[in-house]
Amino acid sequence: MMAKRFTDTAKWSEDWFLEIKNPHKLFWIYVCDNCNHAGIFKPNKRMFELILGARIDINMFLEEINTDKQRILELPNGKWYLTKFIEFQYGVKLNENNRVHKSILEILIANNITWEDNSIVPKLEVKGYKPKVDPNIPSTINEVIDYFKLKGSSKIEGEKFYYFYESKDWLIGSTKMKNWKMSASGWIARNKKDLPDSDYLDGQLEAMKG
Repeated sequence: MMAKRFTDTAKWSEDWFLEIKNPHKLFWIYVCDNCNHAGIFKPNKRMFELILGARIDINMFLEEINTDKQRILELPNGKWYLTKFIEFQYGVKLNENNRVHKSILEILIANNITWEDNSIVPKLEVKGYKPKVDPNIPSTINEVIDYFKLKGSSKIEGEKFYYFYESKDWLIGSTKMKNWKMSASGWIARNKKDLPDSDYLDGQLEAMKG
């Protein structure tokens, strides 16, 4: 017996849904109805085409669905994760002492998805979705590593710098970093020349000023 679940009736008046192709509308509803209770769906294009008699271009579907917002994450194992499914269906913070919630958490863990503070932290690429790029912070860890090597430093130091500021949401104190390369140069100088903390902090302040 199939489980019952909530459906978002507001989609019928939302621009993103109205603008996608009709077969893609049906496929989105099919995905929402057939994912598991954690919002994980194993794509089965052939099954959908047999049931509804409509052909689907998976890549085009993902591009349309994710054009303005992350609705589907394509996981490394080939499955899809519906990013707002848990929030919409349960509307509460997951509690591992709750039998249903515990089952959801186990499924997320099995698919390498982290649940933190009532939000999903997948850190995965989303097809068709291009978030705004902040030029003041590095777009990838490889960009940082390449810069550190260019400046005569090491891959390890580049990784330390990246993960340190990534964990702080690229803040210096309570201020958003304005120039990551300048901040990285201060980091490199401190480690290469063993500069006093005051010199290092001066470099950080300059980075904040941009």
